Amino acid sequence: MRILSLRGAASLPPAGSPQMRLLPCPGAALEGVRVRVSKDDTICGLAAPTARQLVRAYFDDRPVEVACDILGVSQDAARDQMRAFEAAGYVERGGLAHGAGDDWWATTVKGNALANASFGKPISRATATRLLGQVIERARAYNADPARLLTVTEIVVFGSYLDPAVDLLGDLDLAVSTVRRDTDGKRYVDQVLEYARVSGRSFSAFHDRLFWPARELRMILKNRSPAISITDEDIRKLTERIEIVYVVADDPEAIPPPADAVAGA
Repeated sequence: MRILSLRGAASLPPAGSPQMRLLPCPGAALEGVRVRVSKDDTICGLAAPTARQLVRAYFDDRPVEVACDILGVSQDAARDQMRAFEAAGYVERGGLAHGAGDDWWATTVKGNALANASFGKPISRATATRLLGQVIERARAYNADPARLLTVTEIVVFGSYLDPAVDLLGDLDLAVSTVRRDTDGKRYVDQVLEYARVSGRSFSAFHDRLFWPARELRMILKNRSPAISITDEDIRKLTERIEIVYVVADDPEAIPPPADAVAGA
């Protein structure tokens, strides 16, 4: 199953503790996948806000041309920058890389954490609990909607929310698994393209249309909240400290996904 992630970072340090600066690309190792950042930090040679903008564009597999547009540099310079982010663990070679000159990347859990950094104030545990309940309700509504192309199969909480001693949190860390509702690959692609067309949105590239259902779902679940962090990584590979808060099989209002459903795009 594919996992979407709300700003992924396993075990963020408690808010109110000294900020952990993001390490520059070369050099010392990062402790786990913790990421704390201020807007004055420099990340892989870029100002933190620019670095955040760059990784936000790589939630899904994207080519080097995307970095060219964001940074306003040549392909060679953009490629060097993306390789620096790859070496630092913020992105990894995308699934389309082997067929596109290895110039495609997608964010890792650490990259998702940077992409969702808010540079804002911490939130209380009560606020995080309220936001979590709202995310679950939005997932239930999404799964009950026959017009959607994906199904949320599981929502997992991880990070500092699971430490009862921490009352002020940097954010609410969630991993959201999805599957496609149609198992026929060609038919699904046709459905996605039509779904993107009727959305009324403008898409700069073909692959932006293909990834629209997953991107839309992330937007729906976050509901513009900077305090919610979502990742598409399998968080179980990074930490055993998780709590499952939603499973589609336990939701009587959800449209059941096919037994042989494949991971969402």
